[in-house]
Amino acid sequence: MAESISWNFVTQALAGPSVSAAGTLTVDAYDKFEVTIADTASQAVNLVPSGTVSLLVINPQAASEDLTYDVGGNDVPLDGPHVLIGAGVVSLLGGATSLTFTNNTGADAVIDILIGRDATP
Repeated sequence: MAESISWNFVTQALAGPSVSAAGTLTVDAYDKFEVTIADTASQAVNLVPSGTVSLLVINPQAASEDLTYDVGGNDVPLDGPHVLIGAGVVSLLGGATSLTFTNNTGADAVIDILIGRDATP
């Protein structure tokens, strides 16, 4: 049975224009989990067993340029929430089924992850 995930966002410049969008994404399955990355450690996190990811939200409880994840040999800072909506933008991760997070923030880092995916590739 298909699942529905509703999403929306609003971004507004102070006293300026705004951009907003909302929609519903139909997926076969979703996973929500929380991981803790110890300070000065790197940790691989399995995202999906298989299938195409069409929604990926990576939300650190404390954003920092010293908290990163590796995409194709490049460290991507988690300096804010990362919200990827649609299989097209998620494909920028190169089909990764796991991400390796590195924490050099001076404290343990807690990251919430939400994934919407096709369970029947």
